[in-house]
Amino acid sequence: MMRNRARVLGAVLLAGLAVNAMPAMAAEGADDIWTATAKGKLDAIKRHLAAGQDVNAKAPKSNVTPLMIAAITGQTDAANLLLAKGADPNLTNNDGSTALHMAAFFGHIEIVKALLDKGANVNVRNQRSETPLDTVKDAWSKELEGIYRAIGGALKLELDLEKIKAARPEIAAVLRKRGGKSARQPVTPTGYRGAYYMNGRIYVNEFGTPEEKPLIVPPVPAQEDFKPSWSKTGNMLVFFRRLKNAPVVTNWKTQICIVNVDGTGLHPLTDGTHTDFNPTWTRDGTNTPIWNRRHPDRVSFYVMTSKVGAKPGEEYPLTDKNYHTWAYSCLKDGRILVQCAHPKFGWGYYLMTPNPDGEPKFQRIECELARHGILDRVSISPSETRVCFEYQKGFQYKDPGRTLYIADFDAKKPAITNAKPFANKEGAGRWFAYPRWTKDEKAIVYHASPSLYMYFPEDGRTVRVSTRDGADYRYPHCEAAPK
Repeated sequence: MMRNRARVLGAVLLAGLAVNAMPAMAAEGADDIWTATAKGKLDAIKRHLAAGQDVNAKAPKSNVTPLMIAAITGQTDAANLLLAKGADPNLTNNDGSTALHMAAFFGHIEIVKALLDKGANVNVRNQRSETPLDTVKDAWSKELEGIYRAIGGALKLELDLEKIKAARPEIAAVLRKRGGKSARQPVTPTGYRGAYYMNGRIYVNEFGTPEEKPLIVPPVPAQEDFKPSWSKTGNMLVFFRRLKNAPVVTNWKTQICIVNVDGTGLHPLTDGTHTDFNPTWTRDGTNTPIWNRRHPDRVSFYVMTSKVGAKPGEEYPLTDKNYHTWAYSCLKDGRILVQCAHPKFGWGYYLMTPNPDGEPKFQRIECELARHGILDRVSISPSETRVCFEYQKGFQYKDPGRTLYIADFDAKKPAITNAKPFANKEGAGRWFAYPRWTKDEKAIVYHASPSLYMYFPEDGRTVRVSTRDGADYRYPHCEAAPK
């Protein structure tokens, strides 16, 4: 939660586009083939091509071609010109989506037909295993309308929603007539219970089954409940409630709360005047909640703790607020896996032994990946022999585009070794995050905006386990398995 994130990100990525997918459209006065295409300036497109511009050139970072820009913006004449000049309709962007995905989703039926006539693969799948038909086959709903509005705002497009609403079934019919099929697999019960966020509320539910009602509802409609973590004893959740929103996430005002998994016994541990994030539980038998609190004067965090049944004001710090420490996951011996900018030992990942009477002990974790980038949302397995985590190359924080890893963990050395990617190896610009173990350690649940998925390490399977298309699912956590 340390980085600012647009709330609409999941919706934008649902269309196979990151917010920065079309930099040319946002660049006022830019003179390039992508901008010319977005504005439908055929003479400018011809000029760029005559000067040697590759008709299939991909824009920096976003990997969108001019043809994709035409498909998004509905510039039919530009699309026809580019196709006539040899544009490849089957190239993909960072998300694996083609111009056909984009033209279908944005309701441009003439461009859909033109792409198909030029050999576009009608059943190509993007990184979410969606075919072009999957982008338009669902019935219109308020949720879907909200997604389009969010995308239009994020990409600064004026979308004609009535036109899109009318075009979707027509486009679906065209795609089916050309052999288009859906690649979506039915979601089935998994046998694993979990707690997770959906549309601002916490649900306790079997993964792979429809939700009934949220576990609890905040007293103020604008408030939202985030990041439930299930106690090892299996009877409680700790989570945080956002009391005051702000454009920058680290300026939120939040409240750490405890609730029984049946929805009873709700009580706050903090007074809501702080920025408290990402709570979890110790595994040492004490059922102690811990979390991360922002420093009052700067964007730096320190670790806090309290106890079940305590009152706001009774919480106390486990680390010095004068240097950054962020707690991830706990061990049965009481140590906590943290990220820390230690004044003596430097920045890195450590196993920290709390010391109520003085300075905690820090043991640096050896990890080759940490030399080249950031590990985040690290979760230790129930056997404490493996970890799963998010990873990004480089040290400038960004959430979209991370890869999820599983690795061996040695708590004695300590060390993280033999890391292998299991989700988003390609680094598609989508929010893959919050991998968490099941109690039996046979699966890892995670979110890939806006849905939930479960990965099975033994056979490498990945299945979708959220049931509502268009809903905003996040922060899954498994029964009786503290992160």
